[in-house]
Amino acid sequence: MVIIPIMKQALIIQDLSCHASGSLNVSLPVLSALGARVSVLPSTILSSQSDGFDELYSRSLGAECHGIMEVWKHYGFSFDAVSSGYLADEAQLGLVLEARHAFLKEGGLILTDPVMADDGSLYPGLGDGHIALMKQLLPGSSVITPNITEALLLTGRPADKSELTLLEVKELCKELSDLSGGPVVITSLTLSGGQMVNVAYNRKEDPRLFAYDPLPVSYPGSGDLFASLLLGFLLKERPFFVAVKRAGELCSKAVAVTARNNTERREGVDITAALKEAVLEI
Repeated sequence: MVIIPIMKQALIIQDLSCHASGSLNVSLPVLSALGARVSVLPSTILSSQSDGFDELYSRSLGAECHGIMEVWKHYGFSFDAVSSGYLADEAQLGLVLEARHAFLKEGGLILTDPVMADDGSLYPGLGDGHIALMKQLLPGSSVITPNITEALLLTGRPADKSELTLLEVKELCKELSDLSGGPVVITSLTLSGGQMVNVAYNRKEDPRLFAYDPLPVSYPGSGDLFASLLLGFLLKERPFFVAVKRAGELCSKAVAVTARNNTERREGVDITAALKEAVLEI
């Protein structure tokens, strides 16, 4: 007799860019490719992802999302995981917290990607108050996935620190884990000596470093891709460090393919290669 695994259900709360890779345009296909059934709350609708486009239309859909959730409550919907990424304002923070309370199954996963900064600075239009906003989302998270700039900001460190020692990495992971209460993954970190790594910390042992070959390019949506892959592997009950390693491998491959295809940077990361391999993981 063939046993068909029950599909896990994930709720993704992110912005929706109508052009270019990023956020929901990445999360939805990646998690679906890994065998999850995905529902979405598009917190903000954008004309495109914001990196590289001077003109931008943006509208918060917070009211619409609250209306959607009221209908979902009527039907008793519930999810094995709730994941959140970029949030525009405090009202959207409340949206995420309400969704976690209303829809997360007992023992379910909460993945928090505190999207707000990169390359040593906050994204345009965000002030220091956004750091405090994101910190409010960390408690209770099953795993958080800041990049190194976000990790530094969340712990009150200078965001432009370029290289860290192993001792500094360990201290940073512990402080972030104390804020969230759970495991931590820090992406795109440079160690003293120049090695590029993703760092995983599970609160039980020293951080593990997963090295990768850096490329002289970066693409919007890469962080969304990593977080989505990680959540997908965790929903498939892969061990934490195995999930981090595999997510990093597929993300690196996607970035390399994007560069090889000479894709314009502002179009975002090409997720095709990652999708093809993700399907094989089911």
